Amino acid sequence: MFDNSPFGLYLGSEKSSPKFVAVEFDTTRDAKFGDLNDNHVGIDVGGFVSVKVRNVSSNNMVLNSGKKLHSWIDYEAGSKILEVRLSQSGDIKPIDPLLSYPIDLSKMLNDERVLIGLSSSNGNSSQTCFLYSWSLKLRHVPHWMHSEPLDPRAFAKRAKPVVVQKKSDCILKILAAMIFGTACGALGAFMVLYLWTVFGNRRPVVPEECSAHPGDFEYKKVKVVVDKAVQDVKL
Repeated sequence: MFDNSPFGLYLGSEKSSPKFVAVEFDTTRDAKFGDLNDNHVGIDVGGFVSVKVRNVSSNNMVLNSGKKLHSWIDYEAGSKILEVRLSQSGDIKPIDPLLSYPIDLSKMLNDERVLIGLSSSNGNSSQTCFLYSWSLKLRHVPHWMHSEPLDPRAFAKRAKPVVVQKKSDCILKILAAMIFGTACGALGAFMVLYLWTVFGNRRPVVPEECSAHPGDFEYKKVKVVVDKAVQDVKL
């Protein structure tokens, strides 16, 4: 079944189009397949000419350096995106993928049985490859949770960019707030003094019926005559 087939894959008859998705870690530059260089990772769909390729040297890694590498290949059925991540062994899983490619595997495979595995090819050269471990995890999401998972990338494109304010702008805003607060305090003190002057310093008003009216007074001179005899008797 796999005789004389590249990478040990069965590509079907000449009339039928092959149905396979592969992630290649290539250390040989083959002009026949349009390889980028001899240190790249690519995503192959139905053929060995990569639909998406990335130079691993840009991430300061070499595939055939002899150091252990760790790769994650994730496919999310909701967003229909295949992502490939690569890092040094022992490092945490990178947030940003090395490669990502949109593909609908359910439409491509049509609910057919599939094979998942590993393969290698070195052409006319010889090279030793070590596979320390690999695993496959399937996640089944209940239908009651959500009918169609949303693609976070679509929201990221519509999100407004975060504007980082300069330090000088913050200082100007603080200074403006202090000036505004001082002005409000001065205005409040002025209003208090004005109201106290108008209402607090008023003299009491005497009612009209109790007010004093000017009047004329007449003075007369009175003469007092004392009889001398009466005065002697009293003495």
